[in-house]
Amino acid sequence: MNDSHEIPLSEHERSVIEHYDKMTRVFYLQWSSEHLHFGVFKPGERPRHNETPKEADGHARALDRMVETIVAPAGIEGHHHVVDAGCGVGGTAFHLGRTRGCRVTGVNLSRTQLEIARSKAVNAGLGDRIEFEYANCSRSLPLADGSVDVVVNIESARHYSDRRRFLHEVYRILKPGGRLVASDWMAHDAIPAGHYRNYIQPLCEDWMMSRLESQSSYTRLLQEAGLEVIEFEGFNGMEFDNLHLLTNTYQSLRLLRTGYMKSPAFVELMAKLERLCVAWRHSYLAIRRYCAVKPG
Repeated sequence: MNDSHEIPLSEHERSVIEHYDKMTRVFYLQWSSEHLHFGVFKPGERPRHNETPKEADGHARALDRMVETIVAPAGIEGHHHVVDAGCGVGGTAFHLGRTRGCRVTGVNLSRTQLEIARSKAVNAGLGDRIEFEYANCSRSLPLADGSVDVVVNIESARHYSDRRRFLHEVYRILKPGGRLVASDWMAHDAIPAGHYRNYIQPLCEDWMMSRLESQSSYTRLLQEAGLEVIEFEGFNGMEFDNLHLLTNTYQSLRLLRTGYMKSPAFVELMAKLERLCVAWRHSYLAIRRYCAVKPG
């Protein structure tokens, strides 16, 4: 799909684009220049008190380990065509291209992030195996029916205005036997309506999410799309060190008192971080991963 092709966008989708156009630089400076998702930490890698993501020795390894943990059930090999839906700045695509030697197509709604990803692909010498396409994953994926071996989706579908349609598109482009491997932010199944309203709904507004699914609602959507759920798992607590990093980041940013740090945008970011930490700390929010297969 050509980037010049104009896709009609909903108000929510425009908000998601604006969010990442504004926040990608912040993520680069505060989190990682490769991955915009959470990590999986091994024992002994726990960030020290007040240690930020850029200072934590194990953070880069944890980010790559998150990718490896999620894609493991797919068994990706060199001859596979992989689609990274919601590819961010290309970190997952580059990791798979380097470690598996497979062909990867990254798709994204943010032209800002696509420009970064394409530039990095050229500089890394991976342009022959990795390409990036402009697409609205909530509506359509720019690939032919039954042409893809694996779809990867890491903490991206939470932004989609129509996850049901996305999963039907995944079913369409997968080959028989092809797999979807993914992770996402989720609300706990047993969360009371009042807690969802007080803790989860503010996160949806903060981080440009139409709503958060739970494991049971995600499972229903996957099954409705014709996909068979192979596994639905957490990360055995190895994801909670992200919460420590977020808390450390919040505390370190609070110490800044000049320039941009007094702006309304910065004050807003601080409030978002605080609400995210509170919801996660009280277990109203969870990070879950799943694998589903197209029967064939």
